[in-house]
Amino acid sequence: MDLSRLVPVAVLLVALRPLHSHSAGDAKSLHPVVLVPGYAANQLEAQLTAAYEPSEPVCGARKGKGWFRLWPINHTAMDDPHQATCFTDQMSVVYDAVADDYGNAAGVVSRGPFFASTRGLIGWDPLVRQLEAVGYRDGESLFGAPYDFRYSVAPRGHPSVEGARYFAALARLIERASSLNEDQPVVVVPHSLGCALAYQFLLGRPLAWRRRYVKRVVFVAAALGGFAEGMNILAAGMDLDLPNLARPSRTRLARSQQSALWRLPTPMVFGDRPLVVANNTTYTAHDIVEFLEAIAFPEGVRPYVTRVLPMWEALPAPMVPVTSIIGVGVSTPETFVYGEDGFMGTPEVVYGDGDGDINMVSLEAIEKEWSGVEGQVLKVVRLPGVHHTDFFSVGFALKKVVDEVLKASRTAKPCRTIEVQTDMQVPVGEKRLRVQVL
Repeated sequence: MDLSRLVPVAVLLVALRPLHSHSAGDAKSLHPVVLVPGYAANQLEAQLTAAYEPSEPVCGARKGKGWFRLWPINHTAMDDPHQATCFTDQMSVVYDAVADDYGNAAGVVSRGPFFASTRGLIGWDPLVRQLEAVGYRDGESLFGAPYDFRYSVAPRGHPSVEGARYFAALARLIERASSLNEDQPVVVVPHSLGCALAYQFLLGRPLAWRRRYVKRVVFVAAALGGFAEGMNILAAGMDLDLPNLARPSRTRLARSQQSALWRLPTPMVFGDRPLVVANNTTYTAHDIVEFLEAIAFPEGVRPYVTRVLPMWEALPAPMVPVTSIIGVGVSTPETFVYGEDGFMGTPEVVYGDGDGDINMVSLEAIEKEWSGVEGQVLKVVRLPGVHHTDFFSVGFALKKVVDEVLKASRTAKPCRTIEVQTDMQVPVGEKRLRVQVL
């Protein structure tokens, strides 16, 4: 799978009129909204300092010349194979085993521009326009929380400079959004990788803070258990749509990034399901260490075991109201079967249910783990036929996301039930499972 496809498509297939009509008074009553993008769904900028040592002379052309766009890619420039090499060098990150943390290549400084604004987000324009149509305003009641998606965070006892910086900024943003809007709590709307980050962020905040500042989290396509293709990405690499990128560069792009290990299927969610078959060996989520060694990525073992597994051994409920919107009924890679060429070859793929990228078992992990938790308000919305990348571009899916955000942003108290919408006969149907909550 090309991970650049995880960026939601920004162009609507049909023009949509505003989905709701609110007066100015209604707009003032809406709770502020913070959007947390997924992998590659916001801009990245970089600058090259004197410490940068280019692998080719052309790669040093921007040295000392200030900020430039690192992502999204300028595909016209990337027709030059030298520029593709430069991009790989500057986009890759490095794990320092001594410091036990990730960082940019020497001499590369990066940032996610337009923090607190939606201007730096990629693929979110249709949703932003619909929210603005009902009264939301960028930087006043609607905010973006872009980040350097090559990084993630680490468990207690392990440093994570970039991740800790982002979490601190996200906390300040949520507090500021509340302050600017009559101290109302915030609706947080993450997508894809942003869901995993937002979830870990919430777990790291005191419960009193969560209940004070977060009205509801609307997860869109949350994969809190990883996904099967996360293993194939590490084996085969990713090209991010770069033409003729050599295999060493593809695997370097995939394996160097801290967030790559977060894509791996977790033992808790995937159990003993066969995920990869190669060289007469079957690898499950319990065999990730052996898998990393088999694909000649032994340097990934330590950060996986110490920095990733501890964060995903369990999925405790966040104890703030949650809506989980997922796509279902889309053919999704489930098992990768490599032939006689082993991991150097192209695997046959066995497909199962999911949203095209994320397996159903991972999409449903929220419902499975939280639906019986006393005090956890949960609503699950299934959208038949909606691909992982299509929530903001397919008309009825966009409408449903907007509807759920607006429902969450109203001032009414959350329903004291768990609501699971599952009807596959129409775009969205309902089935309710009631439990007593406090």
